[in-house]
Amino acid sequence: MPGVNVTTTVRTGPAGTNNNVAGQVFMVGTAERGSTTEPTLLRSFSDYTTYYGNYQSGNLYSHVKTFFDEGGSRCYVFRVYNYDDTDVLVKAKTATIDLTDSSGSATMTLTSKNVGTWGNNLSVAVENNSDDSNILSGYFRLKISLDGELLLSTRDLLDVDDAVNVINTSIVKHLVTAADNTTSSNDPDSLADTNFSGGLDGSAVTADHIVDALDGTFDSDPDVTTCFSVNLKDGAVAAPGYTGSAVWNALRTHAANNNRIALCGFTLGESSANAKTSASSYYSDANAKHMAFYWPHIKVTSPNAAELATGESTVTTATINLSPESYAAAARAKGIAAAGGPWRAGAGQLSAAKSIVDLYQDVTPATAETLDKARVNAIRKVNNSIRVYGARSVSNDETNWRYITQQDTMNYIAVRIEERMESFVFSTIDSRGNLFGLIRASIKGFLKGVALQDGLYAAYDVEGAQVDPGYTVSVSAANNPNSQLATGLVKATVGVRVSGVADLIDIVITKSNLSDPLV
Repeated sequence: MPGVNVTTTVRTGPAGTNNNVAGQVFMVGTAERGSTTEPTLLRSFSDYTTYYGNYQSGNLYSHVKTFFDEGGSRCYVFRVYNYDDTDVLVKAKTATIDLTDSSGSATMTLTSKNVGTWGNNLSVAVENNSDDSNILSGYFRLKISLDGELLLSTRDLLDVDDAVNVINTSIVKHLVTAADNTTSSNDPDSLADTNFSGGLDGSAVTADHIVDALDGTFDSDPDVTTCFSVNLKDGAVAAPGYTGSAVWNALRTHAANNNRIALCGFTLGESSANAKTSASSYYSDANAKHMAFYWPHIKVTSPNAAELATGESTVTTATINLSPESYAAAARAKGIAAAGGPWRAGAGQLSAAKSIVDLYQDVTPATAETLDKARVNAIRKVNNSIRVYGARSVSNDETNWRYITQQDTMNYIAVRIEERMESFVFSTIDSRGNLFGLIRASIKGFLKGVALQDGLYAAYDVEGAQVDPGYTVSVSAANNPNSQLATGLVKATVGVRVSGVADLIDIVITKSNLSDPLV
């Protein structure tokens, strides 16, 4: 019968936690394989190995693993390679294989999806009815493997066009592309499992290539505007393992232009004194409020290490050194998950490490204090627990931007208000102020939620009465005169008071004699 029918059910499977978009991180660097023209959103470390492959020294493998191991849940990766091609530089190349018909003429070409020697570990076998009586006469099958592991065994294929379509829409489409080779229109002949060839990693990636990826100044290959579009929303951006002013400048500019914060590390073994000096060069930079520096490097278990028993009770595990951006990003993500937004610093007990073995350099309380004064965030051991122990931005405007969470929160507010306002674009401007009221209510509704989660700091008078809730929103005739409305422009004025961070708790304990009163 007509009406409304509501049915309740029980959800099955994992609920999914810590998936706040604001807690995501954007990492740019090298990988064994993967797209070099667009980023990929990873929701687990297994996603990384699926799309970007195995560990290689210096690549993003262990950084991404650390991010997920330490509590992160959303990571965009952009793979960079050396796309230069000169007399002294070798350009990276894809791997290919031509499948031939019975006369030896090429009939079909398979190519690794992207550049690198990894493609040479792809292999393909062709089987037809003479190889397997279960295959229909006149048909053939393709089997594609990577590193000796069978990934795809096709159904019976009618012809080359059918094979091309199946490969390019299959579970290996992120690894292999297929194309019809017009040399021959015949089906491919039987072929024992054979590797692709010609794949090259090319010359080493430099800081210049990382900078090109961040600011979009690539040569024509690859042809992308920037590695992480503003459409991917806010978050933290990092180039783990790459340091120096050129990289830091690119991270800073990218973060400022895209409502993000830049997580920066230092060269392995850099002294705390040099770290402070490097950070100080950004104090007066207008966009330093978007930057946070972390020191020192961390130690994690080596992906290539097997536990080596040297005695009945002694087991040694090899480690590798990592710059700390991925750990800082994970701590930030945990803070955002706990608070509902980026006003909770990803530091202190909340950031206690689970997978980090040790620090590359010891950080004493005295060193940590000098680092904090220099606006560098220390990674420390506290009560035998490794923690992020700082929440500073590098800006010298300590009144407004002392803590990186303050800019992070402003990014969060800006992005989400913009999202809300999209629903009002092309609305009718009415003379009764209804549109003004809808815009005002939408913004206030959002800011009220932030305030209730302690992201905004309310003001109270001496009698305890609330002066304001930590925000104001104005959409009225005062900021929207008719001459302006005639151009189609509606303005809203928003003021917010972002909450700070308690990074120092001062306790005074007074001892009294037995006969004296307690203070």
